[in-house]
Amino acid sequence: MQPTPLKALAAAICTLALSAPLAAQEEVRINGEVVERFNDLLVVDEGDRRLLVRPRGNSGERFQIGDDIMVEGRLEGDTVTAASLRGSADEPGNGEQPQRRVVAPNVENLQRQLEAQGFGEMVELKRRDDVYRITSINEEGYDVHSFFSPDGELLEWHIKRPGHDRPHRDESLSNLEQSDVENALSEQGYRNAALVDFKGRHMEWMAQNDAEEQVILHVDYRGDVYREKRLPAWPAE
Repeated sequence: MQPTPLKALAAAICTLALSAPLAAQEEVRINGEVVERFNDLLVVDEGDRRLLVRPRGNSGERFQIGDDIMVEGRLEGDTVTAASLRGSADEPGNGEQPQRRVVAPNVENLQRQLEAQGFGEMVELKRRDDVYRITSINEEGYDVHSFFSPDGELLEWHIKRPGHDRPHRDESLSNLEQSDVENALSEQGYRNAALVDFKGRHMEWMAQNDAEEQVILHVDYRGDVYREKRLPAWPAE
């Protein structure tokens, strides 16, 4: 399959956005990776979806493909009209605050955890704020993004399966039994699962993982977990 030309991709997203003029608007804050550029427009991959971002003025010019950014603005359909853009390296005060001490990660420990999860060999390690983001490739050939704390705790992971590899809600939900999903989650090591919400390409469930941590799961409409995010612990009284 030939890669989609950038111009065609941007045009397709623009067409999609324009085809739904009555779509509800909402104020959003998204975090994602810049995956395409088209003149002053950015295409940001948020993990489960790609959104077309319209920056204010020339504020998007400093971002390149591969940059992690936070976008605040108004969402309508698949288009975000950005009120502000911020890169992961941006800090308030333009560098006037003293730099924090950076602790080198224990790469061997991180790799052991990746292997224990079946996430394969580490191919990239980036520091993003106070979190290490690691990219690895699993046995199925999919990229996996794992997020670790400076102390080496696994906070979140996301198998980057393409959208066409995940069944859509409207195609699958009527034939899906809740008990089947609950059994599938149990087989994948999760307990006390509770349904939170339905999305276009996934369901959100809250559960406990093998480490007895409370997590939010993104579960496709086959019952496969492809994203896990640990919830913060309740503050001690």
